[in-house]
Amino acid sequence: MPCAIKNPANIDLGELEPHVQGMYDYFDQKIGFNRPPTMVFDSDPSNQPDILGKTAYYDPSSLQIHIYSDGRHPKDMLRSIAHELIHHQQNLEGRLDVGGYHGEGYYLKNKGLQKLENEAMLEGNKILREYEDMKKIEEKKEMSLKEWKNNELNKLLFKRFGILKEEKEITHMCALEVTHKKSGQKGHPIKHTLKENGDISHYTVEFNEVIVENIAVENLDIDVQEEHKHKRDDKKDHDKKKKIVEEEELEEESTKDVSEDVEKTDNSVKKENKVRISADLMETVRKVLEKNKKIMEKLKGG
Repeated sequence: MPCAIKNPANIDLGELEPHVQGMYDYFDQKIGFNRPPTMVFDSDPSNQPDILGKTAYYDPSSLQIHIYSDGRHPKDMLRSIAHELIHHQQNLEGRLDVGGYHGEGYYLKNKGLQKLENEAMLEGNKILREYEDMKKIEEKKEMSLKEWKNNELNKLLFKRFGILKEEKEITHMCALEVTHKKSGQKGHPIKHTLKENGDISHYTVEFNEVIVENIAVENLDIDVQEEHKHKRDDKKDHDKKKKIVEEEELEEESTKDVSEDVEKTDNSVKKENKVRISADLMETVRKVLEKNKKIMEKLKGG
């Protein structure tokens, strides 16, 4: 159910009113008001120049949210409404009448009202932000759909009047498996350039760990290829989570792998040498012990 809106200030609500109703509806879904408030847009020229002047207030007896509208940004007024909507719910739940001091500076002097104000500041701003983000996402989706429809319509019109020619499929020899000459890494192309005569100058290749774009044909060895046809912008399925790197990084990665292999081999050789040395030492000790044993036996016999 929409809330009633009064406009004694006679401001232009053309763009603001849909957001007032939309935001109220969103708050209602989140909180669940059993009675809607009435929004009243007031004007008080004497209040406008006061930097610490009034921005809005809630009247619990009439269930009215009063918004001072003079010289204010529309979003700032929505922020005031969001704050007062929380007070509206507090009133409907019977929590607003806490008694005590209600005069100037009540926030510092009345702990009960301070608690209610903190709730309104926190929840009002939080739900308003949710509403704002939701609307932005919706608008972006609507714009994307609108752009897509416009693009499709323009394509149809251009084709109809011969401005845009239907892109044809081009027959060509296409690499299926390649080896990068400098790094030695193997991969498969997922995209390539394509001229009218079927010539290919660059490939985008998916390797084991990464994807490299625009590798010149002369930097690749073609391991497997076949003749087929497709349009210029065709792209094969691939792992979209793989990192896209420059060709130089692929060569650096290959050098790194070689260095790691050399280091592993070196460590393995060192380990084998240690084992061999230990075995030789044990054999030497064994021989010495055996010799000493024979000497002791001779001494005993003599």
